[in-house]
Amino acid sequence: MPNPPIQFPSTFTAANAVAFANPDNSAQTVSLDAPLPVAVTNLPAAQAVTVSNFPASQPVTVSNFPSSQTVSVSNFPASQTVNVANFPASQTVSVGNFPTNQTVTVSNFPASQAVNVGNFPATQAISAASLPLPSGAATAAAQANVLTTLSAISAQLPASLGAKTAAASLSVGPASDLANAEPAGVPVTGTTMPTGGVGLTGWLSAIYRSCSEGAAISGSATSATTVVSASNSLYMGGSFQVTNAGTSCTVTYEQSNDGTNWVTLPVISSATATSAPTTTSTATGLYSFTSSAAFVRARVSTYGSGTVAITLTQKQQSSSFSGVSLAGGTSALGSVTVTGTINATTGYTDTQTALGASASFTGTARNTNGTQYCFFNACAYADQAGTLFIDQSTDTGTTYQPVMSQAVTAGSAANLSVRLCGGLGAGVLYRVRYVNGASAQTVFRLSSSYTAS
Repeated sequence: MPNPPIQFPSTFTAANAVAFANPDNSAQTVSLDAPLPVAVTNLPAAQAVTVSNFPASQPVTVSNFPSSQTVSVSNFPASQTVNVANFPASQTVSVGNFPTNQTVTVSNFPASQAVNVGNFPATQAISAASLPLPSGAATAAAQANVLTTLSAISAQLPASLGAKTAAASLSVGPASDLANAEPAGVPVTGTTMPTGGVGLTGWLSAIYRSCSEGAAISGSATSATTVVSASNSLYMGGSFQVTNAGTSCTVTYEQSNDGTNWVTLPVISSATATSAPTTTSTATGLYSFTSSAAFVRARVSTYGSGTVAITLTQKQQSSSFSGVSLAGGTSALGSVTVTGTINATTGYTDTQTALGASASFTGTARNTNGTQYCFFNACAYADQAGTLFIDQSTDTGTTYQPVMSQAVTAGSAANLSVRLCGGLGAGVLYRVRYVNGASAQTVFRLSSSYTAS
């Protein structure tokens, strides 16, 4: 378009002004505020280009240079707009030293393009996209060592949760001392760990021993000394078995509450039907005892020669062996002598005759004279319903009173038993009685007895 004429004062020579088209096609006169736009494009391959020191509002576009073109764009003022784009793969570009408010766009370079962008102020806005990763960047392929370590850790973990066998479980190291396993644990006063026990396992085994039957404790001696000794806490007795008596040796059995002051402990041979308690032994055998003392022991009180070997076992419940056995003999308990028949029973068949409708039967009166009985019993069976009675007389049979009765269901039996009472003799009698129901019987059984228990 033609340049508009410029009017100057008469003292100046007339000149034409330079103008360029704005984006809306209006004319823009070139001035310091609106400098002429500059575009540098399509230069030959060997051409060196330097674009720099533009005024603040100067728009600059640098693009489309050949592969070997070297371009340096720098030293723009603060408001300069710069676009640097679309260079070939081998193009070297240096863009730097922009003022604080400079807007720069750098994009769409090929993979091999070398670009240097630097020396921007702190508030410089930069947009960079679609750039290749630098050499040595972290990728999945570069994580081989990490993956190997993670795989090793994973291989040590169980495949699933839940109860496992020892071979499939991870080992756990418990605390090495009881204080760590049980920080607030304090033992009761006067209780010590039994010999051989250590730590929590020792205490648990000691508790188990106290809650169960005593384990066998064995010992031997070749001098006058203690052979076996044990706490008798929670036990009521047990037995000493002398498996080797030595030669001319005497074993003394003792008990104590304080473990220091000992007294004799009566034992009795368990292998003899009739034997008296003793406190010593000189031969092999099994010697049982009962004791409420805290400790028991067996010691060699007189030593001759050889080895004395003894095994002790204890029981929480023990039969009394401290008395005299009456089995197989005629021993007496003090001044008491047992004579006559013990635990005798005398029985009677009262009747087996069927009764008619509403009929009754009264058995023979049985006196208690000269007997050692405690009970009178009656038993009845009938194919028809009825009632069974036991009657008692305390006036030699003049009058009777029913002391027990029971209904009998047809086709079943009934049993009665009463404890004898009153003066035992000819004046006290018991009898059985039966009253049939409204139907005649075809089967009837009635019996009675005296028993001691």
